[in-house]
Amino acid sequence: MKYFRSALIAVLALFLITSCGNKKQPAKSNETFDLQSYIKAAEAVAPNLDKVDQVFTILEMVRAEYYDVLTNDPYSAHSYKSSYPIAAANLGIYMTDIIYHFYGEAEETMYLTFSAAQELAKYLGLESQFATWTIEKLEGTAVNKDTITQMFNTLLTDSENYTSEKETVFVHTAFLTGSFIEKVYITGNLLKQKMQVKELTKEDEGDIRELLVIYLNQLNPATGVLHKAFVQQQDQLEGLLVLTTFEKLEMLSEQLKLVKPELIAAPVADIATNTDLNNTFELVANLRNLLVSASE
Repeated sequence: MKYFRSALIAVLALFLITSCGNKKQPAKSNETFDLQSYIKAAEAVAPNLDKVDQVFTILEMVRAEYYDVLTNDPYSAHSYKSSYPIAAANLGIYMTDIIYHFYGEAEETMYLTFSAAQELAKYLGLESQFATWTIEKLEGTAVNKDTITQMFNTLLTDSENYTSEKETVFVHTAFLTGSFIEKVYITGNLLKQKMQVKELTKEDEGDIRELLVIYLNQLNPATGVLHKAFVQQQDQLEGLLVLTTFEKLEMLSEQLKLVKPELIAAPVADIATNTDLNNTFELVANLRNLLVSASE
């Protein structure tokens, strides 16, 4: 595998160990604090399964810190080539990680992850334009999140071009699933981390409620859409045991949607101890573990 060491120019957290990873925390404006403006901005982030660049928007909006321990190991790419669904799901995870590394300005790790994604794309037959991004082409090119979004969209389009009725038809859903799971995994862990801070400023509290809105909006309806897709293609899952977990996650996301106004307005301590919310964190982590450990 060829790993990139130059060319790209500067591409979400868990119970984190403070000493792990680099940190990046964008500053918010000095305007007068208004909680409703936070909520309005969060509601404007429309849930979308096929927009990987949303990760960057979310991170900047809530002044996220960067921790490389949240991402998938790029050196594991070769082990995912046991089946198309597993490879496609981890390709989706890697594409989200590339955006995260870009945000954190972790150039070297971003190169490694990009190369891992290319390895899986090649295995899946989804190379097309994505495969042409070589170090020679990237030399001196300012690659930004829009370029990465273009790469993601190319892969998404490629994954719709299969004609086989066998395992390959599942690639599109698996690719979107991996990207979605990584997005909500990082978002959920970031939310947990922020709620653990003992002395919160008004801006910190605004970030928490803003991120909560985004997290809940991403869970519903995306979880339902993906669960339905899995049900329709369950004969092609071949060991990707996600149906039961997705069913539980969909049920919880629907419950949380009903109480979202009350939950957003609740004290941060009550949000942090909400059973349904914490159960979603656990289910998302379980789903991600199923995907990144699928080859073990």
